Amino acid sequence: MVPANLSGATRLVPILAHPVDHVRAPRIYNPAFAAAGLDWCLVPMGVHPGDFAATVAQLARVDNLQGLNLTIPHKAAAHALCARLGPEARRTGVVNTMRIDADGQWSGESFDGVGFVDAARAHGVLRTDRPVVLVGAGGAGTAIAFALAAAGVRELHIVNREAERAQQLCTELRKAYPGIDTDTRAGSLGRAGLAINATSLGLHAGDPMPFDPAQLPADAALFDIIAARDTELMAACAARGLRVVGGKPMIDHQVAAQIAFWRGAAA
Repeated sequence: MVPANLSGATRLVPILAHPVDHVRAPRIYNPAFAAAGLDWCLVPMGVHPGDFAATVAQLARVDNLQGLNLTIPHKAAAHALCARLGPEARRTGVVNTMRIDADGQWSGESFDGVGFVDAARAHGVLRTDRPVVLVGAGGAGTAIAFALAAAGVRELHIVNREAERAQQLCTELRKAYPGIDTDTRAGSLGRAGLAINATSLGLHAGDPMPFDPAQLPADAALFDIIAARDTELMAACAARGLRVVGGKPMIDHQVAAQIAFWRGAAA
């Protein structure tokens, strides 16, 4: 959705992604900007990882830039470009929201975790007394893992295509939250109260499912953070009668915090 009053006075918020064809974020952010009375426009931009740093440097020179939104695969790279980091960004090592400050330096923060936890609570699928299985340990998965630990989840199992990354994330969580029981056992799906897809699988029709939904207990819930479409995993879990939440609520629950950050509020 493009604002009807788009003009030279409009402030731009590019969302950087690679690939970019799946991005549907303007349908959420631009109405939110309008509702807040802001003449802003979110614009998807496809940026190859090898061009990311140079692109961000050039965008810093755009006079009507309000800030940046980052999605797959740029969240860790964005962290490295920020001179100032909010508490979640410092804790997780990822950034999904950036702004250029008056001194020309980038500030960054991660709002994925708070968006996820608030959405999960609002939809009644977060129970801290049940095991949670998180599939995907990239930028969003890392933010979600720390937010779950902060929310009081006591048992968190992390599965990732690159097992070393899952192990590393478990180690980081134990350091920050010594009481948490966390490991990389995929077999824990059979005990899960909540399963989370934090991978990119499901962005496109025909993608394989990140795990077999038949492994989940009958009283489990699924939160699939893919916001671009309803995934096959969501359909399969719904067919079993499981509670299912898609990715849009996670964005809905972080937009207000991102707007405040882009306007200059402390993270």
